[in-house]
Amino acid sequence: GGGEAAASAAASREGLTEGSERASLGAEVQKPVLTPEQAAAVAHLADHAGRFGTHLLAGVTGSGKTEVYLRAIEQMLERTGGRGGAIVLVPEISLTPQTAERFRQRLGHVGVALMHSGLNATQRHAHWRRLNDGRARVAIGPRSAVFAPVRDLELIVVDEEHDGSYKADQLPRYHGRDVAIKRAQLAGCPVVLGSATPSIETLVRSGGLTGGSGAETGQAPGSLVHHYLELPNRVPGAEFPEVEVLDLNEERRERRGIHLLSQRLEELIAANAEAGGQAMLLLNRRGFANYISCPDHGCGWLMGCDHCDALMTYHRDQRLPRGGVVQCHHCLAEKKLPRTCPQCLKLVTTFGMGTQRIEAEMGRKFPKLRLARMDTDTMNSAADYADVLGRFAAGDIDVLLGTQMIAKGLDVPNVRLVGVVSADTALSLPDFRAVERTYQLISQVAGRAGRGTHRGRVLVQTFQPDNPVIRDAAAHDYAAFARREVEVRRRSRLPPFGRLTRIVCRDLQRERALASAHRLYHALKSADAELGTGARLRPPAPCPLSRIADHHRIQVELLTDSPAAMQRLLTRLRNAKHETSGRPLLISDEHTAVDVDAIHLL
Repeated sequence: GGGEAAASAAASREGLTEGSERASLGAEVQKPVLTPEQAAAVAHLADHAGRFGTHLLAGVTGSGKTEVYLRAIEQMLERTGGRGGAIVLVPEISLTPQTAERFRQRLGHVGVALMHSGLNATQRHAHWRRLNDGRARVAIGPRSAVFAPVRDLELIVVDEEHDGSYKADQLPRYHGRDVAIKRAQLAGCPVVLGSATPSIETLVRSGGLTGGSGAETGQAPGSLVHHYLELPNRVPGAEFPEVEVLDLNEERRERRGIHLLSQRLEELIAANAEAGGQAMLLLNRRGFANYISCPDHGCGWLMGCDHCDALMTYHRDQRLPRGGVVQCHHCLAEKKLPRTCPQCLKLVTTFGMGTQRIEAEMGRKFPKLRLARMDTDTMNSAADYADVLGRFAAGDIDVLLGTQMIAKGLDVPNVRLVGVVSADTALSLPDFRAVERTYQLISQVAGRAGRGTHRGRVLVQTFQPDNPVIRDAAAHDYAAFARREVEVRRRSRLPPFGRLTRIVCRDLQRERALASAHRLYHALKSADAELGTGARLRPPAPCPLSRIADHHRIQVELLTDSPAAMQRLLTRLRNAKHETSGRPLLISDEHTAVDVDAIHLL
């Protein structure tokens, strides 16, 4: 009745009804000629059609992984007479419009549906019904699209499988990639994991460093058998960009004043604009300034959040008093920017970096360039993503500035310059994956350059120019980085050579959080001794962010050599009862967060 009509109208507005999809195709889309590596990957997936298997497609940026996905889906549809279904996962909502359009051009005749949080309830219902009824055979979207009601599922693709956004940071704390593998196993179909910079876990389990499967080499206990496919070269006509590393220490010594853009980067931006090229600037930190402080070093006051153990960030907004607000990026508390230091009454200063500050500096130095900023402050809906990316692809934006959301998946041939404003933002984080994420971010954003006929150029600004991770990323040497990182993980028995569960106890009173953590720690020690699982337990300790939204956070980390050992321990504690309340000793609730295979450690 009325609901069906509304859903149909919503689908029409999105251009997603069957008729509009067929009309959007127009003439037959010209398919590119496959490279030998692409053809081999497509043939491999065809040979393994109709049965479960995980296939890592490790392809450098610009090597044509998306074309392999499309050919695999087309072959699947041909094999099943158009009755098979596929799910394609992308890490960010910002990638959905571009990916959906490319898939719609090739697969619109079988129906392509979107599943993401940027749709309203009516639109989501329309897409869900089309998939459930079989009128759409391909579902595309971020993490939650793995649950799409695709009929006769025959193939799942997880693009940028390394991306941390596939892991939910709230209940249920599932990993979209791992759920995709399990769903493919239940459906008896292949799952393709694609990345230019595979996660260390997936790389080891695929045997990517040894030329065999992970199960054959015995490198990752408990892992499923993976197949390793490689696309080591860019498609013909596209070269790897030239990467230059700039030492910000020398820049600071030689140049007076505060400049977030080095003189070299300014020169490259000007020359690139003169030649008619587009540019991208990456800084994985939003806001204008991440330090609000007293200028008197003897005082040393820094403005922290009243509710978190974190510093406040200044967000400029000329429409507000004092030109903006200060905000906590963890609890989202906001305050007015103070005029004076509360301790010594000197005028406060704001310093540090953020995308807003880069935007202001670009406006002063390059007033004629058309610039757009993409971060969570400017992107409020799926329409905002589609609008900015559409204008950038059409050449209506000269410089795209943003956080990590611009670093992956974007394919704009005229991007000839990429500037990494600061490669150091994640290196010092207390997380064993900080090195891996730094490599991935630099490598991924560098891969946006030179995807057309002009060779790209990348400038990486850093205070650590001799850091091996920076050097490997600049040299496009993923193998060297991965070998070194795998050896560190192996010696430390960290994932993928062990399984990590992080339990965080939270409470408004620190003593109660600490008591809960100690109770769980001793219960785990007792269970480990009884079961003989050989677990490694790290005693209760404050989390790196020890207080968020007034809640004190105490963590216990549990490492085991196998998932079976981990499950035995956790099951024992879930079945045990609290002495006084009678509730399960271990349960995920508002006071306890149990994160199995944790990847976010702050």
